[in-house]
Amino acid sequence: MATEKNALVASPKTQKVIKLIPPDGGWGWMVLLGTAMSNIFNQSMLSLFSLLYGDALEAMGHRTQGAAIVMSTMLFVTNFGGPIAGAVVKLTSTRFVAVTGACFCTAGIFFSGFSTNIFHLVLTYGILLGLGLGFIQNSSFVAINSYFKLKKSRAVGLANVGTGVGQTLMPHLVRYLLEHFGFRGACLLLSSLSLHGIAGTMLIQPVEWHMKKIEEEVPVDENLHLLQEKAKDLSLRNLSQSNGDAQNQANGKENIGKRTLSNKELNGGKVNKSDANGLNGATHVAPSPQKQNMLTKLYDLFGISLLSNVRFLNIVIGTALAVTSIQNFSMLFPFFLQNAASMDKQQTANCMSAVAAADIAGRLILPIFQDKYKIKARWMLIMTSVWLIVVRQILAYQTNIEVLLVMSCLYGMGRSMIIVARNIAISEFCRMDQVPAAVGLGMLTMGVIVPPVGYFLGWIRDFSGSYITCITAQNILLVILLVTWVPDMLYLLMKERRQKKLDAEQPQT
Repeated sequence: MATEKNALVASPKTQKVIKLIPPDGGWGWMVLLGTAMSNIFNQSMLSLFSLLYGDALEAMGHRTQGAAIVMSTMLFVTNFGGPIAGAVVKLTSTRFVAVTGACFCTAGIFFSGFSTNIFHLVLTYGILLGLGLGFIQNSSFVAINSYFKLKKSRAVGLANVGTGVGQTLMPHLVRYLLEHFGFRGACLLLSSLSLHGIAGTMLIQPVEWHMKKIEEEVPVDENLHLLQEKAKDLSLRNLSQSNGDAQNQANGKENIGKRTLSNKELNGGKVNKSDANGLNGATHVAPSPQKQNMLTKLYDLFGISLLSNVRFLNIVIGTALAVTSIQNFSMLFPFFLQNAASMDKQQTANCMSAVAAADIAGRLILPIFQDKYKIKARWMLIMTSVWLIVVRQILAYQTNIEVLLVMSCLYGMGRSMIIVARNIAISEFCRMDQVPAAVGLGMLTMGVIVPPVGYFLGWIRDFSGSYITCITAQNILLVILLVTWVPDMLYLLMKERRQKKLDAEQPQT
């Protein structure tokens, strides 16, 4: 009986509160549909440049070097447009930024059809399309991140499936359009298809419209409750004093002194000399907050404070290295198959199709696995990096078509997880309001790291004359990720377990 009485006394008081949580579905699936639609017709343009603009560039008197200028401009603008998109999301909404990005993409594809020199292509494909893709990448992830919590990885994977589908189907469509309508007709028809991306991004509605209400019991802090009641009484007393008669107004200084003392009592503080002077008749005026200057506003808008955190820098640099590694391997893979593995064009196409098919399957399957076992995105990237290191190192020594097809599938599965989890890893570190700026800074980091590191990897291939050496160098980038991430993740894991242990022991003390 005594034990039951003690248990009743020890049990904390609780109160029911209404809490708003992301829907983890509902209209979120429509947001995914819209994002996937935009990816099919816009993000797939990244892989269509040589096919669509190759002959036009040659007619302008430019070949590989001209293509490199346009593509480098587009990638630079896409990555450096990320922070701009993050800032605009804070000022407006994810829907506005996504629709604006889709409009930029449509305009870039449309006007590129009228290009007569390389400067026109740099302006249309490089700048307009690049800025549009940067806006779409940032805003679409922020929208998905706000709609999904438990199923976030699965949702991002489904949205990215649109990119894989576009990269698989669009080359055949572009070839057909070029054969029947010519370069300008193909660009105009592709820009009309890009309008579907605008319709898709219009499906991104504010998550506040679709939040779920749940009832949750939370413990009540009695001391905090008393302080809140005292503060409420104090506010009512002050209000009545401000609405009092002329006599109360004449004694305003004394009331101010009393209010100052009450606030000090409420906060558990002591009366200092300045407070005493206030009680003796001197009016206590709180210093007015200084207005933020332009630099401070920009500092907050772009989330520059995140760069002062070593863990955040470790995350964005690691994800940039992972993306650089897979992008460089994707560019090198066809040349490796033809020159090192002695594959013909049909066999090369089969291997690349195997990579694309496995990539799509991975974006559908691996996120379900991650959500089911609640694995953090950084751990998924760590496991994927180990997977890719082993698969690519084995693949580098193969010349048999059957083995290469199997290894291509295994590589495609691993590559899909890098694409899906990179932004999720960044968002896991941040508060919800910091996600747009954090994703933008992640894109900016890729814009800084990808070009020089990619150039260095190309130099290694030309200097050594060996594809095996170049693939090994690409794997070293993933080794750097493992060396910098694994100790930090183990530290966080042990810290979390210690905290759980302390929480479990707390009721017993």
